[in-house]
Amino acid sequence: MSVFRKRKRDPQTGKWFYTSPYFYYDFVLAIDGQRRRFQGSTGETTKGRAQKFEDKEKRRVRDEGPNDQMTLGEACLRYHEEVIAGKSSEVDELIAIKHCCRLIGDGARISNLTTDDIAVAVRKRAAETKGKHTKTLITPATVNRQIVEIMRKVLKRAKRVWHVKIELDAFDWKGMRLKEPKVRVREFIGDEADRFWEVMRADYSPFVWFLLSRGLRVNAVTGMSTDRLDEPRCRIQIWIKGEGYVWVPVTKEQMAVIVQEAKKAPGKAVWSYEMQRHPHRGKRKAISYNSFKRTMKTALKAAGITDFKIHDLRHDFASKLLRATRDLALVQNALKHADISSTVRYAHVLDEDVRDGLAALETRSPTIGRNSKQRR
Repeated sequence: MSVFRKRKRDPQTGKWFYTSPYFYYDFVLAIDGQRRRFQGSTGETTKGRAQKFEDKEKRRVRDEGPNDQMTLGEACLRYHEEVIAGKSSEVDELIAIKHCCRLIGDGARISNLTTDDIAVAVRKRAAETKGKHTKTLITPATVNRQIVEIMRKVLKRAKRVWHVKIELDAFDWKGMRLKEPKVRVREFIGDEADRFWEVMRADYSPFVWFLLSRGLRVNAVTGMSTDRLDEPRCRIQIWIKGEGYVWVPVTKEQMAVIVQEAKKAPGKAVWSYEMQRHPHRGKRKAISYNSFKRTMKTALKAAGITDFKIHDLRHDFASKLLRATRDLALVQNALKHADISSTVRYAHVLDEDVRDGLAALETRSPTIGRNSKQRR
């Protein structure tokens, strides 16, 4: 059958009418001794162009490899089995894969995907919220990670390992990415730290002190347990995204506080707080991310501090450590950044060194005014 336009009869008038402005193709070819049928839309509105599209499709089918019929769902399943299974990032990448299959279509053939297909998925994902009960939209960084980055990884492996005929250079990966806001770096300034400590609850103070003095992520610290402490060597084992459980060093003072707080906490927890509501008033409960979030919000409001988030405690630590040591590599190791490009955001604190260097250069160089008078 040659190219054609789909049509159907009106049940009331009996007249035929076209259901689409586009021509479709439908042909059968013998591939590896087996007859296979191929059909679909040409995306063309004129018969001549549609015929050329069909001829091109026939040539492509005759030349295609064994995996060129692979669908997005099949590619994602194979990518999971071969690449991400068992990795610490498995859950996050599985979520990203599910969004891609949902928004692009798991039945879509990856050899036919275009920049527009992925760009449409980006637009759809960017219009979605973080949950059913919130109006907050998904951040551009999350959209880029869940759609653009994971699709690039899957298609790259499909071409280089599974030998699917994909023109990777035809995809405008940079153009598909949403613009991400510049990463903010916030620390306590002026008397903010003093005001903050005046209103922070006493039972939460050791926990907050440890965050500010060690710079670990809140989830990593709330997840600490007594069976992952090495007191003699002054180190603790925590979960770090992308690495799993790792040992990180702490000071003797920090370890002493950890051991002291662990004795108060229930079960294997390290950090805890006193419940204030009846009938459990006075009993201790392990600190969770949400309980700490509420406590921080209350303290910041009482201290009159605005534009400060939980993660800014980590920024405060990093900025002060870099200011004290002038060593980016040391700060990178302390924060457990996989790439130093994440640590460079704190380089602004070294501006003082730059100013001191410029001032020293000025003292050694003749002034412009003095040189201009001599020239006259």
